Amino acid sequence: MYRRWTFKYSLAAVITATAIISISLLANLPLVQQVQGATFAVLLTDPPTVPAGTTQLNLTYTDVSLHVIYPDGTDKWLPVEASGTVNLFSLVNVTQTIASTTVPFNSTVDKVQFTIVNVTAVINTQTYNVTSLSDTFVVKVLNGAVNQTLSGILIDFNPTLVQIQASDANDTTVYYYVLVPSANAMIVNDITSEHVKVGTIVKIGENNKVQLVRVKENFSKNLTIVSATLTVNGNTTGLSVTLKNEGNTTFRVFGLTLHGEFSTTQSWKNKTPGNDKKEDKVRVHSETIPFKLSGTSLIPQYGAADDRSEQGNPFSYVTINPGDTLTLGFNGIIALYTGKEQSQNPLFTITPMVNGDYTLRLVGEGFQTFNLEATSLPQ
Repeated sequence: MYRRWTFKYSLAAVITATAIISISLLANLPLVQQVQGATFAVLLTDPPTVPAGTTQLNLTYTDVSLHVIYPDGTDKWLPVEASGTVNLFSLVNVTQTIASTTVPFNSTVDKVQFTIVNVTAVINTQTYNVTSLSDTFVVKVLNGAVNQTLSGILIDFNPTLVQIQASDANDTTVYYYVLVPSANAMIVNDITSEHVKVGTIVKIGENNKVQLVRVKENFSKNLTIVSATLTVNGNTTGLSVTLKNEGNTTFRVFGLTLHGEFSTTQSWKNKTPGNDKKEDKVRVHSETIPFKLSGTSLIPQYGAADDRSEQGNPFSYVTINPGDTLTLGFNGIIALYTGKEQSQNPLFTITPMVNGDYTLRLVGEGFQTFNLEATSLPQ
């Protein structure tokens, strides 16, 4: 009996000791994971500038990626399985979580990237397809150190929806829409577990609002428009813009817009019986002309025939490194075409007014403006 009880007690002691060791190991496991990985959310806010009558600005996104610099100094793009559609018009003073993942603790997230698949706008109850100046956005993150177990990126995606008014072959007014983006991003640490859930909408805190303003100011100081010229030669427009990065970080430019009064010339048939002669109808009106980028070439988003080869180019932005100077340019006819089969017969052409005053707005990580006058070149 004594030996049997001794065996039982010994066996019980072994089981108890094993249980204690197992519990100890399990108790330490979450602590190790907590140190190695931080829960990280990608938040989007959007104070847009839109035409009157706009009730929705729907953006479909995919391919969210974070550029991570690891504690050992190595870096790579970390893809996040996230896609969806957000109504940007509803994100004023609030954030919406568009992605969530885990990144290494004590790493740095210095860039965020996402792809725009489609954009539509509802204006005066009618739905319009929208062209984006750039389909893929890579935005620098300010102060992107990940030193808390629950943090994220706040993307301030501040687009302008440009409305282009035109007339079709029947002299009926039609509208085209272009999304001109400006984006900044910063690290945020004052988030909760609710922010991690994709689709969560939360009001922006006053502290984050102040920080976003500082981020915009910081990026705006980086890039300077050194000079710009706008010329008119018949129906040919020339635009040249020289930029310099005077900051200590890279700067991305997605495109630019040109604001002012333009002259629109449209050829139309005289409908008088027996008179088939074409006549030119000229109108002067205020307009915003958006330009996208292909390398250092500026391409007007007016459906010009030579722009068709560039459609679908997802990386329509340029990066300017600290101390670098870069010149962007366009020289050609700004025109609207009704289709490829009419690529040689524009519906109408548009030119700046000689001696007219214009405002150039450069958009990217922050934005800059520049005032210039259109001058005439001898024909």
